[in-house]
Amino acid sequence: MEKFLALSHEKQATIRNAALACFARHGYEKTSINDIAVTAGISKASIFQYFGNKQTLYRYLLDFCIAQMKQAYDADALEKNTDFFDRVWEASVMKVGNLKKHPHIASFIASAATESISELKDNILSTTDEKFIETLVLYEEDCQKFKRPEDAKLLLQMLMTLAWGMSVQLESGVDYDSMMKEFRNILDMLKHNFYKEEYLP
Repeated sequence: MEKFLALSHEKQATIRNAALACFARHGYEKTSINDIAVTAGISKASIFQYFGNKQTLYRYLLDFCIAQMKQAYDADALEKNTDFFDRVWEASVMKVGNLKKHPHIASFIASAATESISELKDNILSTTDEKFIETLVLYEEDCQKFKRPEDAKLLLQMLMTLAWGMSVQLESGVDYDSMMKEFRNILDMLKHNFYKEEYLP
């Protein structure tokens, strides 16, 4: 692993993006080190030299994705928004901006969530953990604005699922502005239908 981290950032990114893309496309079991090497334009021996085996490489990618997801959010900026839907919007803008820089992360995580490899399960579960996002965007006082306060957490889960589906589309070249405009319209519609009248503009 030290040899990989000693490479230039550009070289690391090339290898990492090749591995993320291959695992996302074929899954853990069906992806071979050779597939990744060919995609990255390096030798198979180099990948073994950097990571030792496929499992270590996969764990590294999971850890990298977790770190990138958390770094994408500016908690202080989100706190400045007093409304739940505004916080969801700002968090989505932050997340999509980060995914544009790392286009294979969303599809890799979506693929990882379907894996059932016991020795990797803890890493995969931590990658898809929703609690981190919940603490950033959903506050206790938000629930009181809902017609049914118990709907707040369920709505957030639904929005996260929707956001992941939309972010995966980034890799296929979907227009960013159109996608975000659609998401903004969805948020406005949900706010109008779920909030009590006194909390609507």
